[in-house]
Amino acid sequence: MTFPPQHGFGGPAGPPHGQPTPQQPWVPQPQGAPSWTSPPGQAPHYGAAAYPAPQYSAPAQYGTPAPLHPYGVQMPQLPMAYKDSTAVWLLWFFLGAFGAHHFYLGRTKWGVAYAVGFVVSWVLTLAIIGFLGLIALFVLWIIDAAKMSERLQQYNAYAYGVNRSLGLA
Repeated sequence: MTFPPQHGFGGPAGPPHGQPTPQQPWVPQPQGAPSWTSPPGQAPHYGAAAYPAPQYSAPAQYGTPAPLHPYGVQMPQLPMAYKDSTAVWLLWFFLGAFGAHHFYLGRTKWGVAYAVGFVVSWVLTLAIIGFLGLIALFVLWIIDAAKMSERLQQYNAYAYGVNRSLGLA
């Protein structure tokens, strides 16, 4: 394989960039591959764009299907709802042992941990060790009360950012 001569490196000066040499006529390169020689009078061709055109998901139930993110995650089309502080506090007070306030704020893993911990602790109260789990859940319930306003504010700020990125806020 021979390469075109380089200017300033001791070799003979070749034709201007993009001009075919007498020994090597211009040959089109496959799409996506860089071509070091281009057709006369054109800028060098460096192939297709690095990112593919957006693909669309399966047909949506209503309207146009949502475009897929380059990594295959479906982008939201509807605005994200803000959460109400009264609902969070009522869920915390009445269903906090089951983690309902965590589910409401989108913290599913914490909600599952609370629900499983509560059920397992009640089952283990037969062996008296379950009372330790119930005490731990009570302490976490009090800590949640101290951090509830901050978590609600973080969730609503995130919802505002999502809605703004969609052009809806």
